[in-house]
Amino acid sequence: MAVNPDIDPSSITNDPIVNNVVELIVKRHVQGMEKFGKTMSNNKRPMSEWVDETIEELLDAVHYLTKMKSMFQEFDTDSDKVKTALKSLEQGKTSTHEKTKTES
Repeated sequence: MAVNPDIDPSSITNDPIVNNVVELIVKRHVQGMEKFGKTMSNNKRPMSEWVDETIEELLDAVHYLTKMKSMFQEFDTDSDKVKTALKSLEQGKTSTHEKTKTES
């Protein structure tokens, strides 16, 4: 499995984002070695298969991103509803407070 056990991928740079990406790459490499038993450099698939595989992966990514976008839009809508409700409650408190003052 050609991974140096002394390397801690989470501390390679001073950028935690880069370290996270490196760690993901190493984990993916280990999974690939377990599943296919050979490194990428030893995999002699035809280029057309690499292209097809990449297209499939990118199409999956488009699906995931589209789903996430719809979730963000739902969150924005819900957030707007909450803001409107809070504003309404605040206005209700203000008018109730003002009524109490004028009645006193």
